[in-house]
Amino acid sequence: MGDIRSAREIALDKLNDLGEITAEDRLRWKYTPIGEKLVQRYMVDGIDLETELGKYTAEQQRFIKQGLLPGLTAILDLPRHEAAENRNQKVMTAIMELKEDKESVAEAFGQLQQIFDHYKQIGEQQRQQAFQGLKSKFEQKIRQAMREQQGTDYQGQLNVEQYPQFQEEWRHAQTKLELQYISSIDGIKKFLIEVV
Repeated sequence: MGDIRSAREIALDKLNDLGEITAEDRLRWKYTPIGEKLVQRYMVDGIDLETELGKYTAEQQRFIKQGLLPGLTAILDLPRHEAAENRNQKVMTAIMELKEDKESVAEAFGQLQQIFDHYKQIGEQQRQQAFQGLKSKFEQKIRQAMREQQGTDYQGQLNVEQYPQFQEEWRHAQTKLELQYISSIDGIKKFLIEVV
């Protein structure tokens, strides 16, 4: 049977397992949150990131960018509406400014733009077809249920879009359709964070 150890002893063992805290760790803890805050200020207030980064040393900037880049890439999303398109453009501009390997970033943005264009064009057609198919299927179910209850066919207009069950099924179908786009975008986001 093992020794019974106090919570303090367990915590000290875990702390020892972490190893010594380095100067780099301290810099990361201090400057990464600054990068995270700069994302917010850039998106809301429109600050100039180059000017803000210029206030720090090259070493500090490295850690600030570790907070900036994941925050910026997290904002990239499907262009569901014009505001999302504008937000994506603003984020892509900032990332291009921050990265040294402009060619790789431009290539990644080209792939991203293809995904966005496909989503807006073909994806919209797919969503409309899926919506109409789901609406028709749901309408048939309701008419059948009414026929079974009342014994006659209901000939009136049905607004199935108002039913919570239809809305839930439509949200599920939309999520399923968008998943393929989102997984591709996530791969590009990961690349953008990693590229120099």
